[in-house]
Parts: sequence; C-alpha cells; structure tokens
Amino acid sequence: MLKAKSTVVSYTIRQVYLAVAACCGLLLSALFLGKLWGAQTFTQEMSDKHRLELLVEELSATVTDQREELSRIRLSSRVDVAALENSRQEMILLQRSIYKRDEELKLYRELLRDKDQPDGLSVADLRLNVLDDGRIDYRWVARQKTAKMKTLQVLGELYLVGIKDGEPVEISFQDLDSEIAEFPLRLEFKYFSINRGLLRLPENFEPQQVRIILRYPWRENAQFDKRFDWKIDG
Repeated sequence: MLKAKSTVVSYTIRQVYLAVAACCGLLLSALFLGKLWGAQTFTQEMSDKHRLELLVEELSATVTDQREELSRIRLSSRVDVAALENSRQEMILLQRSIYKRDEELKLYRELLRDKDQPDGLSVADLRLNVLDDGRIDYRWVARQKTAKMKTLQVLGELYLVGIKDGEPVEISFQDLDSEIAEFPLRLEFKYFSINRGLLRLPENFEPQQVRIILRYPWRENAQFDKRFDWKIDG
C-alpha cells in the first residue's frame, strides 16, 4: 500500500517581502485608479450639472420673454379689437345718421313738391319688411300741415287688423312691439316724424291691414284715421 507524501514548499524571507510588496502595490494601484475614476466621474457630473443649470436658466429666460411677448400681443390684440369695435360702432352710428338725414332731406323735398298734402295730420310712406328671425320691421311717417307751422305734440295709435284662429281681430302695436312702453305714442314734430319699430306676429294670425290713428292731445276726436293694406316690401 502506497503512503501519501506531503510536499513542503520553502519560501525565503525575500520572497515573502516581495509578495507583500506586490499586494500592497496592487492595492495602492486599485485605490489610485478608483480615486482617479471617482474624480473624473465627479468632474463630469458637476460639468453636466452646470450645463443643465445654464440650460434651465436659458429656458427660463426664454419662457419669461415669451410670456411677456404673449402678454404684449394679447394686450395689443385687445386694444386693436377694442379700437376696431369702436370704429365699427362709430361707422354704424355715422351710417345711421347719414341715412336719417337722407330720409329727412327726401321728405323735405316731397313737402316742397307736394301741393296736395291735406291740411292737419296725415300719414305717408308706410313700409313693412320681414327680417331673418321672422319679425316685421315697420316704418311710417306722421305729417302735419297747419297755417302756422310750429312744433306740436301728436298722439298716435297703431293697430294690426287681421284674422286669428278664423276670427277677425284688431291688435294694438303695443302688444306686438316690446319697445313700445307707452300707448298712445307721444310724437312731437313740426313738419314730420319718422317712426320705426319691430313687430312679432302672434301664432295663427293672418295680417290684413294696418290702422293708424292720429290726433292732437287737446282734441277728443281723431284728426286722422286710416287703414293701410298689409304689404311686405321687396
């Protein structure tokens, strides 16, 4: 039977020192490399952080500038819109004024040419137009001719005559025009008065005539009472 023999390796003191020195060298190298890598990594991270901080500041400044620019644009837009709306309203008022003056000029010319205008009160130029929403835009002119032409007060009553649910009816304009707060109407004029309004017809109603009554407040009887056929212009 074979016997196991142990192997004995002999190390000299010099070899032991060399081994220890090598281990220490490796350890120091590892520590140095780790420190160097850590320093480089830290430097890189700090550099990246600094760049990010600069980018954030730049973006923040850009956003602030853009917000200020947007505020200026909005303010300018509101100012422009307001100025445009004011101009539009002024143009509308001017157009209405011009239209009114044209109407008055036309009526004055008609008065000069009309030798057949009856004395006292009369009505001329009744116009009816249908709007897109179904309401009726009406316009009529009250006139007067007296020996001494002066501004006088006149009471006016308007009625819509027609058939409702198969029955003849006469409806006051006050019941059809929401803008009429007082009835009879109180007019005050010297030569003529141009009057306008909007009517909303009741359901199941067929208009046939417009009745207009005019009188002076100090007289009980009407000086003018006439029916005009319901005729839509255009």
